[in-house]
Amino acid sequence: MAHLSDTSRGKTASILDFLVTIGAAALFFVYLTLAIYTKDARWFWPFYSAEPSYAVLRCYGSEVTLDGAWPETKQIATLVNGQISGEKRWDELNLTDLTYEYYQTSPLMVVLELHYSEPQRIHSQSPFFSDFETLMIPLDGRFSETEIIFNLVNGKPAGGSFHVKSFDPLREYLESEGLCSIKS
Repeated sequence: MAHLSDTSRGKTASILDFLVTIGAAALFFVYLTLAIYTKDARWFWPFYSAEPSYAVLRCYGSEVTLDGAWPETKQIATLVNGQISGEKRWDELNLTDLTYEYYQTSPLMVVLELHYSEPQRIHSQSPFFSDFETLMIPLDGRFSETEIIFNLVNGKPAGGSFHVKSFDPLREYLESEGLCSIKS
């Protein structure tokens, strides 16, 4: 039966304390590095719960504006926020001015725009999607098959995009409420 002397117990405790300190310092360094890079101290926060002040649904050439206080808009926001709060992947694919104009005018597209009264941020490990006031979600047509979200800052397309798991629940809701019969 081995007995540890007071000296050896102190060395074991010192090594363990050292390793815990190094591990904590490394975690803090990773957190701080990402916080500086993203300019967001809450970059790790997965949830998104902003409520739009209004929404615009462009459905194959027709346009419907939905007030933010309406139950339909609140349900749309809940469905979108659920996808943003879930698994998402940032992509460098940008919304070009040409595609933005196409989304605004094409009778071949279904696009949902969520407009916010104050600048918003989606917390992530990417520095993009901060200070936007509009989210654009193509639901049928160009890029819709990639389950993508674009953002506008000061009314202009901003950097990058997010891909989410699926907007199928949103598509189904829009159809069930008679807001848009999506063809795809």
